[in-house]
Amino acid sequence: MDSLYIKINKILSFEKISPFILVAQGRIVKYNNAMIKRILLVCLFSVNVNALEIPKSQLSESLQEQKQGNEFLQSIWDTNQVVLDVEAQVYLKLLGNQLTKYSENPNKHFDFFMIDEDNINAFAGPYGYIGVHLGTLLRSDSESELAGVLAHEISHVTQNHLARFDEKTDKQSYIIAAGLLAAVLANNANASQAIVTSAVAGITQQNINFTREHEWEADRIGVKILSKSGFDPNGMAHFFEKLEDEPDAQEFLRSHPLSINRIAGAMRRSIQPDEGYRADSFDYTSIKARLYYHQHKRIKREENKDITIYMQAYEAFEKQKYGVAKNHIDQLLLINAHDASYILAGRIYSKLAKLDQAQQYFSHTKQGESSIYYAAKAYLDNQQTQLGIDLLKTYLKQHSGTYQSYKLLSLLYVENSQLDRAHIYNAEALVSQGRLRQGIGRYERAKTTTRSQDLIDVIDVKIERLEKLIDLYEGLL
Repeated sequence: MDSLYIKINKILSFEKISPFILVAQGRIVKYNNAMIKRILLVCLFSVNVNALEIPKSQLSESLQEQKQGNEFLQSIWDTNQVVLDVEAQVYLKLLGNQLTKYSENPNKHFDFFMIDEDNINAFAGPYGYIGVHLGTLLRSDSESELAGVLAHEISHVTQNHLARFDEKTDKQSYIIAAGLLAAVLANNANASQAIVTSAVAGITQQNINFTREHEWEADRIGVKILSKSGFDPNGMAHFFEKLEDEPDAQEFLRSHPLSINRIAGAMRRSIQPDEGYRADSFDYTSIKARLYYHQHKRIKREENKDITIYMQAYEAFEKQKYGVAKNHIDQLLLINAHDASYILAGRIYSKLAKLDQAQQYFSHTKQGESSIYYAAKAYLDNQQTQLGIDLLKTYLKQHSGTYQSYKLLSLLYVENSQLDRAHIYNAEALVSQGRLRQGIGRYERAKTTTRSQDLIDVIDVKIERLEKLIDLYEGLL
């Protein structure tokens, strides 16, 4: 039953009303009393120790913000709507990280997620967690437009808009919390919805002007980020301009107040000579085409010959017509040498049991996480599990990986009959989702399945670190 949260979603934004709204808006949490009570505790008892009147970019995140971010991260994953396409995840994180380098506080913590929602929306949560709905990617007409959305949300984070809004609305947060608590206790579903609407609607108009100030500031700084990073700064203005006529953009418009003046302002700020802005990357076009295919079960017609051949190869791969896929990918590689093409070639040749050729294709890439992931998976599919372990484990020792990479390494260890290490990387996967207690549970299971005292000592250190972090978080209540 989700009517309560849908109603909240129609009234509020991710950038309003402290951690509670950040967790509850945009279908991030499904409606149930236990979850609402847990969120209310966050809202009623959290102390906004990093609330600022003036943003100070030199300040690092407070422990309070990290705690709120961890709770927010769990809530994102609790939706089961995070897009699990590895290439899409890695691409969005890389794009976001490229943009943050040119932000007003590049040292802040950031992480980026794509949410499997067809409408246009994006949000910035505590501790720099930024989400973009799939519909935003699919309806963008250029990579600069997508980068413009990210730059806008990054600016909300660097300018401490959440903390500043928290300070302004502390008393209002209590009003909303009280209204929601009444809704939980109400027996009638319609009555619950009415109570929430009444509690929220009374303060919405008071907040709108304040959030518009934040939107203007995020626009101004976001355009600067685009320009410095080589993207066409017109991308943000063009995206805003088409939103007013886009029926699937209403949720975005509610959480990001637009006006003709704001669009015109973004246009004015972005007017400058064409200085050879970045063209759309093949990663952007291929990921967009592939996710469109999964949503609509058909290939979208494209003018670009490379992406057309790529998608013909991908469709054949998805339909397990590997010989047909091979013909298409061989044709593509004659004219296109991008990482996405080599990764798909490696996946196709792996399914044809041509492992050596597959690994050669993977090695042609920049050896980022996507290629390492699929190279390790190719070893798994071809019963070469130790090689897969060695490859992926080496990468994860040097880099912070995605949830899928930790899960794949765990699976490789299962296939290699090393259950203790399988549990360890399952724990790492859970921690990457913010599920610290569940991670401790997996580490404990690893201890019960190993005979290595050295490994037990390593696990104890990991458990102690997580327990100390949990104690610090709980001490903030």
